[in-house]
Amino acid sequence: MSDFGKPEFSASGSKPDAPSVQPTDEDVVRALVEIQNASSAPMPSADSPIHVVAERSSQKWIVIAAALAMVAAAGYIGKQEVAQLAKLTGPKVTKRASTRRVDEPAQSAVEQLLQRITMGDSKAADEILAHSSDWTGKTQRTPKSEQLVAVALNLPDLHAREAALQAEIALDGVTVDEAGLAYVKGVLGDPQQRVWALWMLGALANRGVDTDHTAKIIETYLADPDVSVRAASVDALGIVATEETIPMMLDRFRNDPSPVVQERAACSMAQSGMYTQAQRMTAARNLVDWIDDSLLTPQQHAWTVQALGDISGQRFGNDVAAWRKWYSSVE
Repeated sequence: MSDFGKPEFSASGSKPDAPSVQPTDEDVVRALVEIQNASSAPMPSADSPIHVVAERSSQKWIVIAAALAMVAAAGYIGKQEVAQLAKLTGPKVTKRASTRRVDEPAQSAVEQLLQRITMGDSKAADEILAHSSDWTGKTQRTPKSEQLVAVALNLPDLHAREAALQAEIALDGVTVDEAGLAYVKGVLGDPQQRVWALWMLGALANRGVDTDHTAKIIETYLADPDVSVRAASVDALGIVATEETIPMMLDRFRNDPSPVVQERAACSMAQSGMYTQAQRMTAARNLVDWIDDSLLTPQQHAWTVQALGDISGQRFGNDVAAWRKWYSSVE
């Protein structure tokens, strides 16, 4: 997480005659991104020891508290949505940079619509889904669009996530068709662009471009010797989000040797990615059975419980009987 200045708090609050300062839209965007970043645990390296931590550091929650206060002051989203943003996690994927000429009105339109999505405007999502193809080749990623897409991809509303995904495809200059798929498959051969290409394959598959075949291409990289490629493949399959990809996620969570990949798989099944709640419940069936599995590591057990909590909204900890009773009552 980037090192932002520490916020100053006063136990007595603001002075009665102090002027009220309304945060700008840019401040709110940065605050939302801080919520996302601060609520995500640091990603362990492939060879680092894994420690189960009982609670997050106080410094992270200071950052979250300051960010939430700013968002609340702006009055853009309700308490429930703020709470969701505070706990959501999602992968940070390095994507391909662009040097194309930019149509400034189109670029501004994309970023304004993305910002409206982060503020809970469902009509902005509809506009992106309807018109994003018009921006392809005329726009590119900027620091602002990167932040907005990152926040939108972690909103609880799948419709907002779909729009963010489609905006991201357009910003990277990829067409949502067979020609776009062919281009990304060609880029996949470049090791320096492979992580971006895998993510983009997942995005195209999610938007209906040869979904089953594209998912199979991504699947072949689940056994790659490079842990970053395997992790990117898991992220991409979480974006594809078909029934057929759920067993792949479960397998990588249970059997991949890297805790990095295991965690990505758990996150994709629990909250990140594009799975519906019904699909996440399909994964929960296996997760419930694994709570008391002695073959899993302590960290895998912790992730299993956390994933089930995110999917169900229940907090039964390591109580296997309670989890099984819950699943029996909802299946």
